[in-house]
Amino acid sequence: MKAKKAEKKNEIVGKINLKDFWVKTWKLLAPSHKHIMQVAISIFFIEALNLVGPYILKVIIDKITTLDVSQFGPIVLLVGAMLLISQTISIVDFLFTDGKIFTILADMTAYLYNNALHKMIFLDLNYHERENTGGKVVKISRGVDKINNLFGSFFWEVLPTIFQIIFTAIVLLWVNWVFLLLVSIFVPIFVFLTLKINRGVYPLRVSRYDSEEEAAGIMAQSIININTVKSFVQERQEYRKFKKATEKVKNVFNLEYGQLLRYNWIRNIVIDLGRASILFFGVYLVIHGKITVGSLVFVYTISEKALLSLYRISRLYDRIMESADAVERLYDLNLEEPEIKNPERGIRPENVRGAIEFRNVSYSYHESNAKALDNVNLKISSGCVTALVGPSGGGKTTVVRMIYRHYDPDKGAVLLDGRDLREYDLYGFRKFISIVPQEVEMFNTTICENIAYAKANASMTEIRAAARIANAEEFITNLKDSYDTIVGERGIKLSGGQRQRIGIARAILANPRILIFDEATSSLDSYSEKLIQDAMEKISKNRTVIIIAHRLSTIQKADKIVVLEHGRVAEVGSHTELSQLEGGLYQKLINLQKVGDVG
Repeated sequence: MKAKKAEKKNEIVGKINLKDFWVKTWKLLAPSHKHIMQVAISIFFIEALNLVGPYILKVIIDKITTLDVSQFGPIVLLVGAMLLISQTISIVDFLFTDGKIFTILADMTAYLYNNALHKMIFLDLNYHERENTGGKVVKISRGVDKINNLFGSFFWEVLPTIFQIIFTAIVLLWVNWVFLLLVSIFVPIFVFLTLKINRGVYPLRVSRYDSEEEAAGIMAQSIININTVKSFVQERQEYRKFKKATEKVKNVFNLEYGQLLRYNWIRNIVIDLGRASILFFGVYLVIHGKITVGSLVFVYTISEKALLSLYRISRLYDRIMESADAVERLYDLNLEEPEIKNPERGIRPENVRGAIEFRNVSYSYHESNAKALDNVNLKISSGCVTALVGPSGGGKTTVVRMIYRHYDPDKGAVLLDGRDLREYDLYGFRKFISIVPQEVEMFNTTICENIAYAKANASMTEIRAAARIANAEEFITNLKDSYDTIVGERGIKLSGGQRQRIGIARAILANPRILIFDEATSSLDSYSEKLIQDAMEKISKNRTVIIIAHRLSTIQKADKIVVLEHGRVAEVGSHTELSQLEGGLYQKLINLQKVGDVG
C-alpha cells in the first residue's frame, strides 16, 4: 500500500506543470497581490542600485591606474558616493522591502489558515465523513508552512536573482557581447543539472516525508494511548518501533543528501568554468586595449554575483516541489462546494412547533449501494416523545441527520411544521434543535465554557441553572476549580456520566424546540443512567423529543416508538402495543435483551 502511495506521488511530481502551479498559487494569494507587486518593484530598483557600487569601483580603479595625483580628490568623492549608495540601498530595503515582506508572510499565513478553516467548517457533514479531515488538517498546516517558506525564498533570494541576471545580461552586452555569450552557455547547463538533481532526489524526499509522518504517528499514538502502553508493559516495544522508524528517516536522509552533494560538485565545476572563461576573455580584452582594468573588475564582479546567485534559484525549485502538494490541497479545498445548499432567501422562523414528517424518503450513502433509508414514511408529533429503535444499521442515525439536514433525501422530502426543510435557511431552523450524542464532544477548556458553547453570551446564572437541571452541578461543585475546571482533551478528566450531564446542560442552555438523545445512556453505569434519565424527563416537557436507544427499558414511557430495520419502518406504536405484538421485531428485541444478547 505504501509503495503504491509513493509511486502515485512520484507520478504526480513528474507531471508538475510550473505554469499551473504559479497560476493556482497566485489565486490563493489574492489578498496579497497589491503588496507583492509593491515588493517586486522595490526589489527591481534595489537590484538596479546594486550595480551602481561596482560601477563606481570600476571608475575608481580606472583613475588609480592613471597614477595621476590630481585624481585623489575625485577618488575620495567616489568612495563617499559608494558609501552613500550602500546606505541608500539599506534604507530602501528596510523601509520598502523587508518590512513589507514580513507583513506579506504574516498576512499570508493568517488568511491561508483562516480560509481553510472557514471552508472546512461551512462544508457539509457529508464532506467530512468522506474525507480524512484530521489528516487533512495536519497536511494543510504543513502546507501553509511550506508556501510561507516558498515565498520567503522567492522574495529574498529568487526575485533579486532574476533581476540581477537581467541587469547583468544588459551590462555584459553593453561592455562586450561575448561576455553575455559565455554566461549564456554556462547558465543553461547549471539549470539543466539543477532540474536533473531535483527530479532524481524527489522520490527520496517523498519517502523521507512519509517516514517522518510515520515516525510522528508512532510517537503520537504512544503518548495518546500511554495508559494502555503502561498497562500492558509495552514501553520498550513502543520505543523500539519509534527508533526503527527514525532509523529509516536517517537512512533516506543520507541517501537524499548524498546524491545532492555529488551533483553539487558537478555544478561547482560549471560555475568555476564560467568564472574562468569570463576572466580569461576579460584579460585578453585588457591586454589588447579593448576594455580598461576597471571594466574587467566591474564585469567579473557582477557576473560572479549572478553565477553564484543561481544556487538561490535551484533552492526555489526545491521549494516548489515541496509546496506543490500543499498548493494543490488548498486550491482544491477552495473549489470544494457543499452538497447541502443553503437557499438564498430561506425561511428564518421566529419559532417552530417541532412537527416533523418524512414523506417517501430514500437515501443512500456515497460509498454504499444499499439504501440507508428506503421509502420511509414517518410522523413525529410536536411536543411528544418519539423513540427510534432497531438493530444496528437500521437507519436511526440517518433519520436524525436528515432532521438536521446534514443530508438531503435522494427521493422524497423531510418536512418541519409542514414545510420542506430545503425551504428553510439552514442556520435559521437548526438553532431550534439540540442533540445529546452517545459520546459528548468536549473542548479542552473549562466546564463553564463547554456548557456555554450552545449560547456564547449566557450568564453564569443561566449556566448554573442548566447544570442543575442536568444533575451536573453536584459533581461540578465538588471539583477543586468548580466551573473553571479544565476538562482536558475530549473531556478525558471527566467520567462518561459526567460528560453526558455536561452535554445535557449544553442542550438545555440552547433551549431547543426539538431535542434529540442519541443513545445518551447506552454506555453508562446504573447510577449515572438514572441521573441522566431524571434530567431527560425534566427537560422533555413541552418539547419534541426524539430518543435513539438500544436499552429498551429507557423508552417505555415514550408516546410513540418507531422500529427501523434495513432502512424501513418495520413497526410503529407504544411500548404496550408493540410488546404485545406476537412475532414482532420489537418483542423480539425485548426478549433478546432479557437474556443479555442485546446491549
